[in-house]
Amino acid sequence: MIELPTLLAFTLLNMSFALIPGPDVICILSNSVSRGAPAGAQVCAGIACAALVHAGAATFGITAFLASVPTAFVVVKTIGAIYLCWLGWQMLRSPASVTAEPSRNRRASPFAQGAVSNLLNPKVALFFLAILPQFINPSLGNPGLQAAILGLVSIASGTAVNLCTAALGGRARHWLLAKPRFFQRFQQFSGAALIGLGVKVALERAR
Repeated sequence: MIELPTLLAFTLLNMSFALIPGPDVICILSNSVSRGAPAGAQVCAGIACAALVHAGAATFGITAFLASVPTAFVVVKTIGAIYLCWLGWQMLRSPASVTAEPSRNRRASPFAQGAVSNLLNPKVALFFLAILPQFINPSLGNPGLQAAILGLVSIASGTAVNLCTAALGGRARHWLLAKPRFFQRFQQFSGAALIGLGVKVALERAR
């Protein structure tokens, strides 16, 4: 139904999108370094579940509704911006420490962090709306089925990239055990970046 070159091009584009620094990457790295690679994998699972919601919404036209109705878009992006700023403030105020045993802190679970930050990011929803339809060819069959297949491919390829990021964070954890002050600075930098991203999301307009 979907031609192989089209599928490969979409997969590569989606994997490149997953590598762009943003809330997902920051959440994966901060959790995998402070809590261990399994925590980073939990963030990846949360992101994948949220992406499944985005893909389903795009397939059934809900994303188009958010993009076309200014009030709905503003509500979603405002909630997302507030969450990013809150999470960033937590990291700034009390940066997690690196210990030999995976740490537990008062923040939301890694799975919840990944799911909420991805679910409330309107730019992810608009990615499915703006990019995914360009790879659908109505002459090849049911457009809705094509959108569903591309959505699953997007989730699978994005999760593969995210798991690699979590693995790298887990390896960096061992190095940072000897440099706890450096990791605290990393946490604070990540927190500031999340706040900046939250402000950016809040100021953006639907296109």
